[in-house]
Amino acid sequence: MDTAKLRKLVKPLVRSVLLKVHPDFFAHDPVAKQINQSSVQRLQDLLAPLLKDSTHVATRHTSSPTAAADTLEFFCKGDSALPQSPVSFAFTQIQMHQPQGNDANRRHWLIAQRAKDLVALCNRLGIATSETAVAEIEQIVGKAGASTKSAAASASVAAASSELRAARAREAMENYRRKKEAPDPNAFLLEKLRLARWSPDLRRSKDARLELDRGKVFFASSVDPRSYARIVERIETNLDQLHYDRWCSLPLMVVDSWHNAFKRSATRYPGFVVMPADFSVSGNV
Repeated sequence: MDTAKLRKLVKPLVRSVLLKVHPDFFAHDPVAKQINQSSVQRLQDLLAPLLKDSTHVATRHTSSPTAAADTLEFFCKGDSALPQSPVSFAFTQIQMHQPQGNDANRRHWLIAQRAKDLVALCNRLGIATSETAVAEIEQIVGKAGASTKSAAASASVAAASSELRAARAREAMENYRRKKEAPDPNAFLLEKLRLARWSPDLRRSKDARLELDRGKVFFASSVDPRSYARIVERIETNLDQLHYDRWCSLPLMVVDSWHNAFKRSATRYPGFVVMPADFSVSGNV
């Protein structure tokens, strides 16, 4: 917005208003003088963002709760000596959040609103204005309004994007919470597999039938859980060939391959009997 040009155009309008309603013209009427004095002071406050080249002045009036709608009353100077009724004029209400965007956009929007209010006040007071000056003011204000709407739209898009990201983050956190609270199907499967009805005992007779103690069977994380049952059944079928009676008191760790059973020259599972998932009874276990 070309605020310097706009300020130059509106200053003559302000002078015309003051020449019409200045309280010094009503020294003979204390009531009218008091009303006009109060209204002129408030008018100067409302037009401060428009007339003064100061950023903090505009920002202060934009964010202040007192910048809401103001209805001013003026007694107008005239040739008639008869008592007159005051002329009322309401300035545009300015909300603290209008418009969306940064402080510069809000300041330009406020200046544009005050310029339009000033032109309307001149018409309300019956002050003659230059059509050329009014047209130039409307042109500057119109460009400022379009720029402010564009900035507000950009701010709205940014706010919507931020809200969408926040919603996705909340959804991800909720999914993580649900996943964390859900029961582990692999743990349930292991629990079912370990429901042993018999635990081998070396003190039993030699002709006693061997049964796998499922409570001592463990699986490495690399083993597919879907193959747990098949591996256990295969082990139980080959207990005699695996000489289970010799190591039945030790826990069994099933790995996916021998390669993952050792770390360098040491076993990864000390204290366990290690067996690959695809073991062969004809080889060494």
